Amino acid sequence: MTPTAMSRFPGRVQRSRNGRRLLTGTVAALLVAACGSTSTSSGGSGGNITTDSAGHVSFGVLSCFTGPLAVLGQAMLQGSQVAQQVINKNGGVLGKQLDLSHEDTQCDEADAVPAVRKLLASDNATGIIGPETQEIAAVSPIVSAAKIPTEFQGGSTAFDKNTNQYLWRSSPSDSQLGVAMALYAHQKGYKTAALLFSSDIAQQTIPTPIKATWLKFGNTIVSNITVAPGQTSYRTQVQQIISASPDVIFTQLDPQTAAVMFQNFKELDNLAIPIVGTDVTSGNDYLSAITYPIAHDHLISVYGTNATGAAADNFGKAFAGLNGATAQPIAGANYAYDAVISLALAMDKAGTTDGPAVVADMKQVTNPPGTACDDYASCLKAIKAGTKIKMDGSSGDLIYNAFNNVFGPYGAFQADATTGAESQVQLLSAADLATATP
Repeated sequence: MTPTAMSRFPGRVQRSRNGRRLLTGTVAALLVAACGSTSTSSGGSGGNITTDSAGHVSFGVLSCFTGPLAVLGQAMLQGSQVAQQVINKNGGVLGKQLDLSHEDTQCDEADAVPAVRKLLASDNATGIIGPETQEIAAVSPIVSAAKIPTEFQGGSTAFDKNTNQYLWRSSPSDSQLGVAMALYAHQKGYKTAALLFSSDIAQQTIPTPIKATWLKFGNTIVSNITVAPGQTSYRTQVQQIISASPDVIFTQLDPQTAAVMFQNFKELDNLAIPIVGTDVTSGNDYLSAITYPIAHDHLISVYGTNATGAAADNFGKAFAGLNGATAQPIAGANYAYDAVISLALAMDKAGTTDGPAVVADMKQVTNPPGTACDDYASCLKAIKAGTKIKMDGSSGDLIYNAFNNVFGPYGAFQADATTGAESQVQLLSAADLATATP
């Protein structure tokens, strides 16, 4: 595991339900094993992973496990492993134990191609969980040709109008993240804004929906800066933003770049302009890089949260059962958990792992009408009884629209000045986001 990936985990606490916090004990060991190899072993414990498909159903987890966005892969694997244990403790998929294997895309389209091919060929995956950034564009034709249901997360706004029956997005698009960031700032009364983003292609899908939403509100963009990551100084760009006098700065940068950027702002204007960031800006490596006190005083991170309810509670209990009562999920782990559970239920409903049959039944287990169920055991029991179900997700309603996309609430979070633990300071409901979306 790379130092960047490891630095996401130590010393974090907190956040109820969807939080991105501390990984200790069992899960830390799991994720170290995950980063160290492309397949580890597991049958029903959730802690071991195997690629032996004889008498088993295999899913592949496809995401970034190295690089500045490695936390995305860690969250996806973490949530998938919790779902794996829940499923295997309750009869498996089609009566067979669920296995997981995983491959690293490095958040790069070129690396994603051999990664997904290995999951399909060597690991016999009948379902794919992931990926999360622009590499979905390279993955899409491969999984489609193989007729493999793929539950990717977040990422490219190019799939907001998806028509590919094998692609299902189990978390809101980056377009909704951008809407949420703009909505939060608008509700705070800000009128002028600066955009400050990395030139990294994986981070370039967010500025467009921020700008569109901000302008819809009648507000103004006074500065739009794109920076190359990893420089030793950004004083010129920082001075440009300060001179434009924005009320707020929208940003997403890798931790190393952010550390330099925040230092430059501190030197030039004592961080006088409030900053609104994404889920990436809530990671422990990011907060540590800029320091907890500065994060508390000057940064709000916006990312998906989950509505309260039995499904969210069930995820929390299952997570604690696997990882310990003091551990907290990484932000986004619940999306992967929902993806694995819903895909398994679709296979149970279809009575097969055959891709065309499974995707035909996906909405039959997630969308209304149907009898509500909030855990794998009760949903599976209802399916076996011939009942039309409506699975409630731990991350929200998990209702797919005509483009196989879901929507959900977002929260605005502030870091504790001493521990870095984040607390939700504002809820942005799905209804509010729908109204705000251009």
